[in-house]
Amino acid sequence: MRYLILITTLLFWSISLSAQQWLTGIETAWTDSFVEWRLYTESESDEEAEELEASGELELRWKNQDNWTEWDFEIGEERGQIAQVSRNRPNQWEVRSDGGLVTIRPRWPNDFTEWKITASNTSFVFKSKWRNNLDEWILVDDRYGHFSLQTTWERDPRQWNIYDELEEEFPLNVKMAMVFIATFYSSPKI
Repeated sequence: MRYLILITTLLFWSISLSAQQWLTGIETAWTDSFVEWRLYTESESDEEAEELEASGELELRWKNQDNWTEWDFEIGEERGQIAQVSRNRPNQWEVRSDGGLVTIRPRWPNDFTEWKITASNTSFVFKSKWRNNLDEWILVDDRYGHFSLQTTWERDPRQWNIYDELEEEFPLNVKMAMVFIATFYSSPKI
């Protein structure tokens, strides 16, 4: 019985530690290409660290084929894919991971500055703060907290600061949907 309690306690503790990670930034792996990105996170145990190391990545799946429709991401132990729904729907995306399925669609036809993100039975609106400048993106609904991305330098989409103040149980795949939309539609395809 003691072993069962000990194992249950350790399992609960490890799950709670892995759930307490917040995204802090994303940057291109190379200064002249937008096909490979490094993701940065922070957990409660990282708060005293002076330098953060990349703890994840977002990569174009078919790098040498000029095919921008499929991406893979990995943060810690969570992996997932981001892909266009079909070639006939180039502006509709799906994020698939262990956390489930997330769909991403423009809120208005042919408007790539405002997106509807749906996971399970919940929808969110994620949009560019300004229509003529894609340097800052925000989650409109704040019932789960605040989430936004902002370029580190104005008009330079290679490096972003992420302000992730969402509740701990907010799904990582929804966060990745927002990060992907902001970086994908704000960056050149080179």
